[in-house]
Amino acid sequence: MTSKPARKRIPAPERREMLLRVARKLFAELGFERTKTSQIAAEADVSEALLYRHFPSKEALYREVLRETLREQDEMYDLVGVPEPSSESLVLIIREFLSSCVGTPKGGLREGLRIMLASLSGDGSYAGQVYRRAMRKQLAPITAALTAAEANGDLDGHRLAPESVAMMVEHVGTMISAGLSLPGRSTLYPADSEQLLDDATWFCCRGLGLSSAAITRCLAATSGNVVPLAARRRTRS
Repeated sequence: MTSKPARKRIPAPERREMLLRVARKLFAELGFERTKTSQIAAEADVSEALLYRHFPSKEALYREVLRETLREQDEMYDLVGVPEPSSESLVLIIREFLSSCVGTPKGGLREGLRIMLASLSGDGSYAGQVYRRAMRKQLAPITAALTAAEANGDLDGHRLAPESVAMMVEHVGTMISAGLSLPGRSTLYPADSEQLLDDATWFCCRGLGLSSAAITRCLAATSGNVVPLAARRRTRS
């Protein structure tokens, strides 16, 4: 009978990170209630007892996954930065965020967005925290950019409240990302990610009142300025 090969020893910090990755994936796929610590341990190829050495309970592990997701949200907004107020910066802010939702590969931010959607169907406490943090980061630059766009004559008709703009763009991006994570995604959206990004950008920009001429001008001015966030993270590291 062939003996089972011994498991390779992994330093404790690396083991902890691996457990967080696996837990995040399963929490995103199954939700908190349906995910079992035995499943997390099995997929990470560790014993359940070892998992509990790093995290005393499933709740503690879930809280750490949420904290990690919030740190990544902050990083995303830091990478986008705060451009000078203008119609162009308004389009850039929107396109940057939508690019992170459309272009994020399976895992990472997309898993975080699915966990947030699961929170909305539960008590909503985590989703509320995400939205409040997003508002703190983005409300001021969006307000300034809307004011500049209005002064430049680029807004048509009724001006939306900056809070509505921030949240509605966030909702559009979140739902697109959730849709892209489903099986058979090609039946929901264009297969071409660039086409989807363009469509989402136009949908949001026209919805907040930017004229077609202004959007066309701003997209031409910002062309090449939108660098996928994953690529920026690699450049930073």
